[in-house]
Amino acid sequence: MRRLMRLLAGTAGVLVTLLLLSPWLLYAAMLASIEGRPAKPERMVPATEQARIWRLADGQGELRTEPMTPYGFAWELFAPTGQPAPGETLAYWVSRDFLQAQPHRNMLTWHLSNAALTIWLTRNWTAEELASAVAPIASKWPSPKTDSASVVPPAQL
Repeated sequence: MRRLMRLLAGTAGVLVTLLLLSPWLLYAAMLASIEGRPAKPERMVPATEQARIWRLADGQGELRTEPMTPYGFAWELFAPTGQPAPGETLAYWVSRDFLQAQPHRNMLTWHLSNAALTIWLTRNWTAEELASAVAPIASKWPSPKTDSASVVPPAQL
């Protein structure tokens, strides 16, 4: 009986450990499935352009990006607190643009890879680098109009 209890406790411990590590394991697996990483911008765009891009992401004040973790991403996914932070939106735009050039995948893999790359970008790029990388992407978007039917930049989906 004692042996069975030890086996059950050990199995439960392994399962709890895997459950707690699963966001990081999924993050690592999805990053590994992406061919390469986006290249950092060769040159930074002017501060005025960075500020314009920051405002497109609903940012106010100074550019800043808080590094995300898989746990934080999962928390925001299941316990939404409203809009994502502007730095996360910039990272999402860079990630989405990069992954659109990758070989097509199934929808679930694409979304999980996009989440992993977005997390990676917030951990490895500065807000200025993200804004500079978004500038050429945003230049492809339609210009906002001043009437009530104005076109807004693509929102984070």
